[in-house]
Amino acid sequence: MAALSAIALPVAASAADPALEAAVRKAVGQEAQPWLSDSAVLGAVKAQNARNAGITQGRIDEMDAQWKAAVKGGGANPAYDAIASSELSRRLKEVVAGSGGRIAEILVMDDRGLNVAQTDGTSDYWQGDEPKWQKVFTGGADVYMAEPEKDDKSGAMLAETSVPLVDPAGKQTIGVAMIVLDTGKLAR
Repeated sequence: MAALSAIALPVAASAADPALEAAVRKAVGQEAQPWLSDSAVLGAVKAQNARNAGITQGRIDEMDAQWKAAVKGGGANPAYDAIASSELSRRLKEVVAGSGGRIAEILVMDDRGLNVAQTDGTSDYWQGDEPKWQKVFTGGADVYMAEPEKDDKSGAMLAETSVPLVDPAGKQTIGVAMIVLDTGKLAR
């Protein structure tokens, strides 16, 4: 991954608050880089990319609709259960727990924008139609930060920050990690 200290965040929120932009860069560089480049993270993304190499958009839409229906109806969601109980999801939950509250959530997505691992539930399975995936994977941004929003439960200001997952062998982007940061707990 490129040196994060030299990356400009392509959002108006960061332009209005250079201190927040710097704090996000620092958090992603110092706290996230070790696990972003971990072979377990990259291996899980590569494995899912290989499994889904021939998947059609129709099948993605079908899987996404099933996920959304299960979330909305409160019923069983075998796809979510498999992801949530994976070794990588358990590891990412440890990362969140060990972050001192700076990281609120992590979502790892593959080269189609499908969930690979996550620390919290998501309302949908396919993120490929959302800026958190598009701006990084297809848009080529090294870091994308959505404007911070107040969390209803904690009252904290949270910023979704997405970064590419890069295969060190081929240097190509293989997926995206979204890291939700508590902006009030970032060193500025």
